[in-house]
Amino acid sequence: MPETLSKPVPSRWHRIRHSDLAISFLSSPVTVAAAVVALLMILASVGASLVAPHNPYDMGSIDIFDSMLPPSWEEGGDTRFLLGTDAIGRGILSTILYGSRMSIFIGVVSVALSLLIGVTLGLIAGYRGGLIDAIIMRIAEVQLSLPTILVALLINGILRAVAPPSTMDKVAILVLILSIGLSNWVQFARAVRASTMVERGQEYVLAARLIGIGQLAIMFRHILPNVMGPILVIATLNLSGAILTEATLSFLGVGVPATQPSLGTLINDGTNYLFSGAWWITIFPGVALALLVLTVNLVGDWMRDALNPTLG
Repeated sequence: MPETLSKPVPSRWHRIRHSDLAISFLSSPVTVAAAVVALLMILASVGASLVAPHNPYDMGSIDIFDSMLPPSWEEGGDTRFLLGTDAIGRGILSTILYGSRMSIFIGVVSVALSLLIGVTLGLIAGYRGGLIDAIIMRIAEVQLSLPTILVALLINGILRAVAPPSTMDKVAILVLILSIGLSNWVQFARAVRASTMVERGQEYVLAARLIGIGQLAIMFRHILPNVMGPILVIATLNLSGAILTEATLSFLGVGVPATQPSLGTLINDGTNYLFSGAWWITIFPGVALALLVLTVNLVGDWMRDALNPTLG
């Protein structure tokens, strides 16, 4: 009898490339373009020290005579500064790259903090139920009734009042991360709680109980991997919100210190010169912030649709 030829096993890359998620992603040109732009902006900001034309925080390389130069394509512009310079002679392009790095760092870490708090409380509330569930959800509902920026401002004010004034510049970034992280955990907790209440009645959870596995192990080793879909979607959408919240707080003067500016600080600095004709100082950082938030939101919207089986 002729030998039966075995069918070659597809490679991991082949399986990823032909998965439903990859096909859904590649079939949406808007999502692909948004992901590429967001990735390029993130990589450029992370590698700002390598790609930025100048180091805007190296005071030895800044010349005050280069201050207030318009973009290079306008009359009076300098080809060394593509997007012009600010009031102290720093290149706008370089400050945007370095400022984006700070904004993205604060956004990512604060979302990670929100995820950690929200997922933990959501698992506990959904699995245990009863009084614990009621307490956690009532706290979540109270916080949800207040605007996120108001909660962040309140937490920021409390932390600044507790911290010694002499150390405020050193802990300002930590205070900002805690303010944003503690104000955004509710969405994670509600989504995880709802999914956990469904999963806790599944057979694999009942089997884990029968063989004596502890509650924490069941929640984090068995239930958590099955509720990751909503968590990833919320985390992506919250990233843009966290970046925007950081920019708002920095714009209001309660964000990062002037020695480590973010996009919000750059926009705030530029408003002082907006009506004097130096529009580029605030417009370009504003465009960078809007583009970053828009692209991350578009990717998050795609993830929400792709990972939700109830949506067509």
